[in-house]
Amino acid sequence: MLAILITILGHISYGTTNVLWKNPRNELGTLPLIIIRSLCCFLIFLVSYFVLTGLQIIPTTQFTWVDLVQTAGICAVNYFGLFFFLQSMKHTQISNTIGFGKIGLIIGVAAGYFFYGEEISALKVFLCIVVLIGVSLIEMSGRTKKTSLLSKGLLYTVLAKIFWSTAYFYVPFIDKLGPVLFCAVLEFTVCTLSCILFLVNPTKIDFKNITPTTKREIGLLIFLGTLGTFCLNFALSNMSIILFAIIGLIEPVLGLLISKFYHKESLSHYQKIGITLGILSAFVLSVTK
Repeated sequence: MLAILITILGHISYGTTNVLWKNPRNELGTLPLIIIRSLCCFLIFLVSYFVLTGLQIIPTTQFTWVDLVQTAGICAVNYFGLFFFLQSMKHTQISNTIGFGKIGLIIGVAAGYFFYGEEISALKVFLCIVVLIGVSLIEMSGRTKKTSLLSKGLLYTVLAKIFWSTAYFYVPFIDKLGPVLFCAVLEFTVCTLSCILFLVNPTKIDFKNITPTTKREIGLLIFLGTLGTFCLNFALSNMSIILFAIIGLIEPVLGLLISKFYHKESLSHYQKIGITLGILSAFVLSVTK
C-alpha cells in the first residue's frame, strides 16, 4: 500500500511538471532548461545521500565503477524521452502531447509480463485496450484541422514515450545503488548529456529578461522533479511493474486537467470521454492486481 501511495504522489508531481515545462522552455530553450533543472536535482540528491548515510538513516551502498557506468548507460537512453517530450511541445497542444503518450501503459504491461515474469489476465489485457482507445480519443479529438497521422508532434510524443519506457528496466540498478544514489546518477547523466548537446550548438541566453512567473515555474520544476523522481524510482523497485504502469495513468489525466486551466486549453467531449475510459479502466485494473 505504501508503494502505491508513493507512486501516486510521484505521478502527481510529474503530471504537474508536464504542464509547467512549456513557458520556461519557450524563454530559455530546451537544453538550457534541462541543464538547470537536472543540475539542481542532482545536487539535492547527492547532498541528501551523504547526509542520510552519514546519519545512518539509509545504509551505505556497496557498488563498483562498473555499476555506475551501467546505470549511467541506461539513464542516457532514458534521457531522450525528456528531450523528445519537450520537442513535441513545439508542434502540438499540451493536451495532445500528454494524452497520446500513455501508450507507455501498454509498454509497461508488456515489460512486466515478458521481462519480469509477472502474471496478467485476459481482463487486464482487455482493459488496457480500453485505455488505449481512450487515449486515442484524447489525441484525435484535439486536432482542429486535418493533419498527417505521423505529424511531428505525434512522432516526438511517441518517441518520448518509447525512450521513457526504458525506466521499467531500472529495477536491478535501483536495487544495486539504492533509490537516492540512483536518482543522483540519473540527474547527473541528464545534465551531462544536455551540456554536451548544448555545446555542439550553443545559443545565447538572456537571463535578465526571464519573467518572475517563469522563475517560479523553474523552481517548481526543480522541487516537483526531485520529489517525483525519487517517489517513482523508489516505488518502481518495490511493487509490480504492471501495477506501476497502470497507476501511471494518473499522470496524463492530471496533466490534461491542469493544462485546461493553466494554459487555457479546452478539452473536447471526446477528450473527456477518453479520460473517463482511462480512469475507469485503471481503477478496475488496480483492484484486480
